[in-house]
Amino acid sequence: RERERERHRERERPGTSAAVWFGRHPRSLFIGSPSITVFPLLPRMALLRIWSLWVAVLAAAVVDLGQGARAPGDTRPNFVILLPDETRAESIGVYGHPFVKTPNLDALAANGTVFKEAHVLHTQCAPSRCAMITGRYMHVLGHRTQTHLVREYEPNFFRYLKDAGYYILWMGKNDMFSQDAFTLSVTNWTKGDIGVSQGKAVYPFGTPGYYSFLSSASDFFGNDSEHNGDYRAVVKGLEFMANDPPEPFLIFMPGIGAHPSYGAPKDYYDMYSAEQVSKLAPLRPPHVAKKPKYHEGIIKYRGLESFNQTFFDKINAIYLGRVSYVDWILGQLVTGIDALPAISKNTAIFVTSDHGDFSGDYHLVEKWPGGMDDILTRVPLIGRVPGGVKGNVVEAPVNVFDLFYTLTVMAKVNVSHIHFAQSLLPQLMGDPGNMSRTVYSEGGYQYFREFEPNDPEQAAGYANPHDTYWARGKEEVGEGCPRAIMAKNGTFKLVYRPQGVSELYDLKEDKRELNNVYDDPKYQNVQQEMQMDLLKFMIRTADVTPVHEDPRGLPKKKTMA
Repeated sequence: RERERERHRERERPGTSAAVWFGRHPRSLFIGSPSITVFPLLPRMALLRIWSLWVAVLAAAVVDLGQGARAPGDTRPNFVILLPDETRAESIGVYGHPFVKTPNLDALAANGTVFKEAHVLHTQCAPSRCAMITGRYMHVLGHRTQTHLVREYEPNFFRYLKDAGYYILWMGKNDMFSQDAFTLSVTNWTKGDIGVSQGKAVYPFGTPGYYSFLSSASDFFGNDSEHNGDYRAVVKGLEFMANDPPEPFLIFMPGIGAHPSYGAPKDYYDMYSAEQVSKLAPLRPPHVAKKPKYHEGIIKYRGLESFNQTFFDKINAIYLGRVSYVDWILGQLVTGIDALPAISKNTAIFVTSDHGDFSGDYHLVEKWPGGMDDILTRVPLIGRVPGGVKGNVVEAPVNVFDLFYTLTVMAKVNVSHIHFAQSLLPQLMGDPGNMSRTVYSEGGYQYFREFEPNDPEQAAGYANPHDTYWARGKEEVGEGCPRAIMAKNGTFKLVYRPQGVSELYDLKEDKRELNNVYDDPKYQNVQQEMQMDLLKFMIRTADVTPVHEDPRGLPKKKTMA
């Protein structure tokens, strides 16, 4: 089995795969003989040997790829997962936004299940994704930074599916797997199929607003697949599904989504106005009392003090345009799948994200690695599955890693490692979920190398004042980014920071989290109970015992007399 895996790894490394993407699905092969003019100085015998080797490699690849075909009687579902980056739940129609146009997300919810309280495990890209694919909280193996990704020795749900015969096709950004873990967990992938076209920075370098991420409109429309990689991924994914794909398959599309900069294709940039935001969906105000230090720090370090409310309303309006573009892309994907009846009847479709975005709320932009604000932790999670219920609205809290574990449950794949995710299959079949569940999220830094400007992989960008993340790096190092852990249930939310401002919110009275009641005598019992719950949680999840066992005896080989 290990030899078989190694053969797969060799075939799947970039530049060596026989299943190269040439505008067709990955089972297509570009087969041709090496031209005699390419090797004019080689003797004929050498050319024959090269040709023989080339034929043998292609033959082996054809046999290997053919093993991906669905076996008779195999009814396991296919999976298609759209994961647009930095997309927050409250900016979507089905989640209650009063005017944003998201008909395709709303329709997917009407034909499946929408989870109203789905929370990420971390509010930054890589730590969030590492947690969701392993089913383990960030603190278990230290996936706290952008450059400590899932390693080859760590179990993950995609690898279970691949080992069980699923063809895993990846189309988008990584931020999840180390290089070795990637090739063990993914069958094939495309490069460059990510991105959303937008214009240039509105404010030039050296002026206030440069670090706001505000950009102008793109010169291109949203349906231009050449200049919009997120849409190009959908086009290629549909082409793959339409051309006798290996089944069962899982297509993962982690696109740029609504990630800043705040720009958009030209037909989405002015879809909404600052006036609409101000009148119909007013943003949270700045300078709220008893908020963590970064609420003031982001405004200060990004040079946003001089801008009025209209400026931040405009940022939010553009962000909503990006959300509507995500929705349009989803519509193209679902329509394309439904046009393939043989595929559609046995394919589950899911949409979620890795974290949210401030997008003008509190006069803040982007995100914060130690932030536990609801607009950062709460993301969309919507699913339509074969045989599933329609129109189920789940109010009970869930964590996003539940989705990725659910894939293995639906595929009837045994998961042997210790993890903390829960199956969402009952809810997808109509169950309301567990309203008494507490969900958790984590973030923040403490040690020198955790801070992004001190990370050798990222140091160059953070040292360059022209980089829009330079300001965040200065804030992280200058003001700190204290470690934080969040516990949230149906009625209260606690964010505990041993070295910073802790937060407690009464969600029945304060859904927008504007009144921090931490240390308020009225809530003393709730605060103590939730802090004790956090202690128990950390003890229960602090470490996991590996499945692999080591012999306790000495090695058999004698090393000295």
